[in-house]
Amino acid sequence: MEEDEEYIENSWTYLMFCIEPTLYEGLRFAKDLLLANLCLRFLIQFISMPQNVRHSISLIIGSLLLYHNIGAAISWVYGLTAGAYLLILMLISITKKKIGGAVTCISVISFLLLCELYLINPKVWQQIRGIQMIASMKIISIAIELDRSLFKKVVNPIEFTGYILCPANCMLGPWISYKSYEKDLCVKFLTRRWIRIILSNLLLAMIFLIMSNCIIPWFIDDDSMKWLIAYRDAQAFRMSHYFVSSMSVVSMISAGFGLTNDCHSEIQITKPHFIELPRSLVQVVIFWNIPMHQWLKNYVFKTCQPYGQFFAIFTTYAISSLLHGCNFQLSAVLLSIGTFSYIEYNFRYKVASALEVCCLANPCVKQCDHKYKKSSFMAMFINLTFSLITILHLAYLGVMFEASFSVQETGYSFSHTISKWENLDFFNHGLAASMFVIYLMM
Repeated sequence: MEEDEEYIENSWTYLMFCIEPTLYEGLRFAKDLLLANLCLRFLIQFISMPQNVRHSISLIIGSLLLYHNIGAAISWVYGLTAGAYLLILMLISITKKKIGGAVTCISVISFLLLCELYLINPKVWQQIRGIQMIASMKIISIAIELDRSLFKKVVNPIEFTGYILCPANCMLGPWISYKSYEKDLCVKFLTRRWIRIILSNLLLAMIFLIMSNCIIPWFIDDDSMKWLIAYRDAQAFRMSHYFVSSMSVVSMISAGFGLTNDCHSEIQITKPHFIELPRSLVQVVIFWNIPMHQWLKNYVFKTCQPYGQFFAIFTTYAISSLLHGCNFQLSAVLLSIGTFSYIEYNFRYKVASALEVCCLANPCVKQCDHKYKKSSFMAMFINLTFSLITILHLAYLGVMFEASFSVQETGYSFSHTISKWENLDFFNHGLAASMFVIYLMM
């Protein structure tokens, strides 16, 4: 009894020493986002001004927010923005062919790789990588939309930089189109529902942060079996992603972006319940980062689709990998996700056709032609089996993102990646290969 009481007391002490500083740091970061975006919202709300002035205010407040968080490294964001705008203008003036989107995409990604590999200190790059990725996505989307003649005229420099450096999403994302940004910059509202949405997402963000930093590492200790430890580390990483996603919603909503006329939130960045209790890896890919998925689908996949399905899929995963950074760990994980989900999608299609059972990677529509519907025992059993395989995949892939702070500062090495999967006997790569062989034999 005394040992149990001592264990409980020590556990409570550990949690308190972890939760308090975690909450403090989380709320301190949230304070900066809220101040910047509420300032933008109130200025738009109460002062009538021309549209270019609104863009200028977005640019100024976004710049102040970035400088407060990354200091002099903001010069790299300015360099990317200015260089990309000049490139887009040059491409429009010298070529009549609609290749501006492709050239801009290649140029922007080349600049990111140059910065990461040669120009910027690794610690500084880790600080600004996410910011540069969001800016790059915005730049590429504008270039491609110009190719598709979706603009009546070329956006001017104030409009362009106001969009790129908008405080609502310049730090954490999510990506939104220029049309959505421009529309929301004109919206005026103030309601209690708006405040409730901000507070509820802020609370959710803090819960995810505490789960990631304190609860999950405490609940499963280092003496557990290796697969349980892998699941712990992967889930802690997923919770940190949900924290960032919830803070992104707080940032966007506090600036008044992504709201309907009756102040209901239109923003959905991730869906944790579809990830923690997944139907398939295909759905995890979709719901992990919904705006990123939409961007890749609309601006990369659809652009490359005329050249063939395989080329479009390969290019989509390649662009996604390069935008996230040029390191073996991210590329290996993204390539593995693409391979695993492709094999699972086709394997389940074969199983569904052979057994006439509702077990596709995506749920069937209400009026599907399968003999055994989703409520049948066979369908539930097969879908549950694939769900467990997906959870195993998430543990196997997500364990890659656990590392000491010093490793996270400079990025993950080749040896770190291989050692993590080697510790799990490369089990999931073998499982995926086995599924692919069975699929070919069916």
